[in-house]
Amino acid sequence: MELRSARGSERDQVLDLLALWYGDRDFFARYNRHDPGFRDELCLVACEGGRIVATAQIFERIVNLCGARVPLGGIGSVYTMESHRSRGLGSALMRLAATTMEREGFEVSLLFAERLDFYARFGWRPVTRQFSALADTRTMRTAAEFRLARFAEARDLREVAELHREYSGRFDGTAMRDADGWRGNLRYAGNPGEYFVVCRRQASDEIVAYARAMLFHGFPMVMEYGYAPEAADAMLAMVRHLGETASRTVPSIPLEDGVSDTAALRNPADPPGAALLVTHTAHDPALEENLREAGVFVMHHSDNFYMWCVIAPRKLARRLGVTADEAEAALFAMLQAPNALYWTADRF
Repeated sequence: MELRSARGSERDQVLDLLALWYGDRDFFARYNRHDPGFRDELCLVACEGGRIVATAQIFERIVNLCGARVPLGGIGSVYTMESHRSRGLGSALMRLAATTMEREGFEVSLLFAERLDFYARFGWRPVTRQFSALADTRTMRTAAEFRLARFAEARDLREVAELHREYSGRFDGTAMRDADGWRGNLRYAGNPGEYFVVCRRQASDEIVAYARAMLFHGFPMVMEYGYAPEAADAMLAMVRHLGETASRTVPSIPLEDGVSDTAALRNPADPPGAALLVTHTAHDPALEENLREAGVFVMHHSDNFYMWCVIAPRKLARRLGVTADEAEAALFAMLQAPNALYWTADRF
């Protein structure tokens, strides 16, 4: 059995293998085509007789930790052909991933998994994070002094990226994006099916809030949002619009440039009724308080399928101002804090 990085000529083989996972080859292909951090040397494979039988990929990201921009290696697309399971290939690829990340200069790593015990063998530890479920959003109290429109990349990306930098960049664990990162993310994470809306005040062309939503595992998920300081009222208007759209209710603030896309946020077979919006709000207690005051019922759901690992403790320690022995504890203290955040839009 040969364990190594994939070659450029083998990309189709890797995609064919991953398509056996759940039948959506294009999902994986979008990352290969559009993720600016994709490199063949970060796509690891196990080969037998010239055939790729297992794979694991490292996704290159930059995350905010204590104000520093830290290189992160995300582990994803881990899959072994059914005929070759129980032969230790997944374990071998995880060990290769750890040494590859160390060699390539990554300092921390993140993965999403249900097999916690398996990944714990190689140094990844679960972090509990909170998802939010928002009820009664279509009847919440909001102001009407806003204009909503579908996101247009050429017109809106600069302002939205600035909002993301200023809002999301305040929280530990957030994946940060440069211009190429944004353009790639819109194509591999958002399409197809993303419902991306921006909000302006009536008297201004400035974007003061935005939200990205989609149907995610059958639920309407607000997978990222951001709003300007002193613009929580705009965020509330955005939440109501998304709740109305997901509930197939005529929006109280219609889109300026077309009808809202209920198909993006609700399964056609779902019975009529109010929708429950799933998102992240625990990092922003001020927003949660505003939501409750507006009539929204906010619930939290703990998720433990979120695992981190320190790859380069000395480098991370220098960034965090601690000793190498303290680096892991310092990292997990930040990630377990209530204001830590990793958007669903940055999944891999």
